[in-house]
Amino acid sequence: MRVQSCDVSPQGDRITIALPEQAGELRTIALSFDEASALAMTLPRLLSTALRRRFSDDRLRHVYALSGFKVECASDLRHLLVTMAADDGFDVAFAVKLEAVPPLAPELLGHRELLERSEPLLPN
Repeated sequence: MRVQSCDVSPQGDRITIALPEQAGELRTIALSFDEASALAMTLPRLLSTALRRRFSDDRLRHVYALSGFKVECASDLRHLLVTMAADDGFDVAFAVKLEAVPPLAPELLGHRELLERSEPLLPN
């Protein structure tokens, strides 16, 4: 099943997604902004759960390859906005508290050895 089309209302309050039924006819789903946001927050966990069950391996998770990122200051001046993007056009923004940055940076830098000594869970 592939999404045939997606659209956002001119007011930005509704999102529509067209999906084909088994007979090939399109079925349109209309979601409010809040419903679409809740669905977006739920799908990554559902995808990881599906992978774990499908392959009977609790170590698996659904991941996207990071192709770029952008760091900006939030309007509240207490958070950094970190937008991470994947090759396929998917991107997500996180609000990171400033006090979380100092412990996060060494964690990212300090785990290079994981790449050098680890075996992949599943071949790509």
